[in-house]
Amino acid sequence: MSDINSVHITGNIGQAPETKYFDSGAVVCNFSVAIKEWQGKEKGEQTIWIDCRAWNKKAEFIAEYSKSGSLVMVGGRLGVDSYKAQDGTKRTKVYVNVDEIKVIDKK
Repeated sequence: MSDINSVHITGNIGQAPETKYFDSGAVVCNFSVAIKEWQGKEKGEQTIWIDCRAWNKKAEFIAEYSKSGSLVMVGGRLGVDSYKAQDGTKRTKVYVNVDEIKVIDKK
């Protein structure tokens, strides 16, 4: 049986990926991927934004080889962050914790 928590998406990176380096040597890269979904004749094609997070070697790869608009294939697992909003309410944010990424832009 395959991993139950598994997701694969293909789409274009939105804004330039944001990379952060920590004193410990760890690296994290956050980016979003736009995917298109057909929602019927009335609504047409809609864009869905998927937040992604990569660590260390994968983060460095994304920072070096991708940019805003890059076409990518991302595979990983869903993760959840919980936080308190400015109005005091508890919020959650779902993202893809990247296990694999391929930049498939045409050269």
